[in-house]
Amino acid sequence: MENYKIFLSTRPEQRMGSEEVWDKAEGALSKALETLNLPYTVNPGDGAFYGPKLDIMFVDAIGRPWQLGTLQCDFNLPENFDLKYTGEDNKEHRPVMLHRAVLGSLERFIGVYLEHTAGHLPTWLCPTQVVVLNVTDRVNDFCNQIKEKFHAAGVRVEFDSRNEKLNMKIREAQLKKIPFMIIIGDKEAELQKVSLRTKDGKMHQQLDLEELFNNIISEIKIRSLTSNYMKKQEVSH
Repeated sequence: MENYKIFLSTRPEQRMGSEEVWDKAEGALSKALETLNLPYTVNPGDGAFYGPKLDIMFVDAIGRPWQLGTLQCDFNLPENFDLKYTGEDNKEHRPVMLHRAVLGSLERFIGVYLEHTAGHLPTWLCPTQVVVLNVTDRVNDFCNQIKEKFHAAGVRVEFDSRNEKLNMKIREAQLKKIPFMIIIGDKEAELQKVSLRTKDGKMHQQLDLEELFNNIISEIKIRSLTSNYMKKQEVSH
C-alpha cells in the first residue's frame, strides 16, 4: 500500500500546555518527517487538546481516505500521573508521552487492505493457500497424500474431490482467489508429478512435487508479497 498522505495536525484553540511546549512538540514532529524525507501537509488547529499529532491517511481502491496510523504527543497524562524522570543534569523533568497506533482499528485496516488488493492477498494471508483438484477418482489416493503433506507443514490446504467437471472446480477456486491449484490426473499420478494452475491463469505442467512444496513453504515462511509462479501484479497489487 503506497498511496498515502501524512498530515501534521497542530494546536487547537482549546488546549493544555504552554506555547513553548507546543512549539517544541510540533517542531520535533516536523523535523522527524523531514529527516526521513517524508512529504507532509500541515493541518492547522486539528491536533488533540493534549498535543500535536501525525495522521497517516491511506487511500482505498475507489479513492476514499482512511486514517490508519497515527502518532500523538500527550502532555496530559504525564501531568495527571505526576510522571518524572531524572535528566543528565540530575534534575527532575516531566516526560512527554507518545501515543502510537500502527494500524489503527484492525477491522478498518483489513477492510481497506481487502479493497486495495481486490482480494488478491499474498499467499501467507490467504484463508486457503492450496487446493488439490482431481481429474478422476482413480487419483484420489495421490491427491490425499499431497493434501496431507501440505497440511502437516501447516499450509491451509483443501482437496476438492467432488464429482464435478475440472473446469468448474478451477473456476470456483479462482473466485475464492486461492493462489495454487494442484491438478492431478492419471498421467501425474503415474509419474508422481503435479500440474499447477495459479489464480492468474498460468499453467505449469509436470512439476516436481518436492520442489513445488519447498517453494510454496518458503514463500509462506518469509511472508513474500510475490510468487515465482505468478505475475507480480497479480499478487502484490
